[in-house]
Amino acid sequence: MVLQETKIRLSKAVRLRDAFTGEPVSAGVTLRTLSGGRVEKKREGYFLFLDVGSPVFEMEVESPVYQRQKLEIMADSGACVEEILLYPSFAYPLRQGVTAVRGRTKPGSMLKFHVRDAQGNVRLIRDYRKGEKEISFYIKDRILGAFWYVWKKGKEGGEYFRIEIPEDEGEQYRLKKSLTCDYQKKDTLICPAKESIADEEGEFYLLFSEPFEEKCILHYACENEGEVTEGEVEVVRGCENNLILK
Repeated sequence: MVLQETKIRLSKAVRLRDAFTGEPVSAGVTLRTLSGGRVEKKREGYFLFLDVGSPVFEMEVESPVYQRQKLEIMADSGACVEEILLYPSFAYPLRQGVTAVRGRTKPGSMLKFHVRDAQGNVRLIRDYRKGEKEISFYIKDRILGAFWYVWKKGKEGGEYFRIEIPEDEGEQYRLKKSLTCDYQKKDTLICPAKESIADEEGEFYLLFSEPFEEKCILHYACENEGEVTEGEVEVVRGCENNLILK
């Protein structure tokens, strides 16, 4: 009898983050592959998919306090870590002073939000040129987060962007995707942003811990099947607010 060596192959590495706090999440989360192979949990939110055996595979995330998600992932033998956000459900434990937005829209919609709160705005350190892979700005009071909104003073429109390593304490951040416009530091403002996804029932739950005015205007963009609906709604600080989108 000839014994053959069996090698375990890494198919994909992912990292889970809390969409509200930006912190890595490992405890209380079940991660499984729906396309064969197995999953190994590591520390600080890392999970390894082993021997999936497919170039593209499905995975599922379940937790008592986060929305259940099914995602399609491309295997790359661990070349890049896939950052996955966990969106709070209605069972998420709330702290005093947190502002919540509970809403409903079309199932599967992706939602993005920001508040142009003067206390939370930050500035560019140097000018940004369209297409650059990095952006340089000062994060005020060490606000933790990977998701931001940038706009030019006096202009209505702007764009959302994501940085790759939100806990990095530098002032130069690599972008997940380059911005589509030039931005000059003298007339550009940046503020923390949030995102969520509507579940199978069309419900979503959004949480803010940043300082608010007693009442403020929440700007939103809701995307479903390539169509984007934008608008705004008044939000009361420290309360659960309701938002119904068509």
